[in-house]
Amino acid sequence: MNIKVVWQNNKEGFINSMLLDRMIEWERIRMFMRSDGWAMVGISPLRGTGGAYHGPDRRGMYGISDNAAYRIVA
Repeated sequence: MNIKVVWQNNKEGFINSMLLDRMIEWERIRMFMRSDGWAMVGISPLRGTGGAYHGPDRRGMYGISDNAAYRIVA
């Protein structure tokens, strides 16, 4: 899927969504389009920049765990 971006030279273009994180890291883009509008690099909150999660393990709340014994019923 392609994402609309504004490069550092203020020209608009499109990149593959899989390259977004790398382009942000390399400081190649100034803004990119989200479903709710433009996200400005360095100003708007970006995915993966929140740090480690310190809340409860929600996966374990639903019966999914490392040591569960599963059996296939046909």
